[in-house]
Amino acid sequence: MDYTMPRADNLPNIDTDTTVTPCPMNPLGVKGAGEIGAIGAPAAVINAVVNALSPLGVKTIEMPATSQSVWQAIQQAQA
Repeated sequence: MDYTMPRADNLPNIDTDTTVTPCPMNPLGVKGAGEIGAIGAPAAVINAVVNALSPLGVKTIEMPATSQSVWQAIQQAQA
């Protein structure tokens, strides 16, 4: 209650600019944006599943880790 929500008249003027730098690594010159949050999570989940199943002999599981693929990995490891 002591602090008000900042409004446009409380902020200074902000000048924005754009710099275009094409990526030299691909023919289109495009760069990725916003994927960083989606890169680590799937690998962490798969590693957790493999770690949990390692006492059963499971060494790897391909993505996506569906219930059927996990069951098959367990069956193959025990065979």
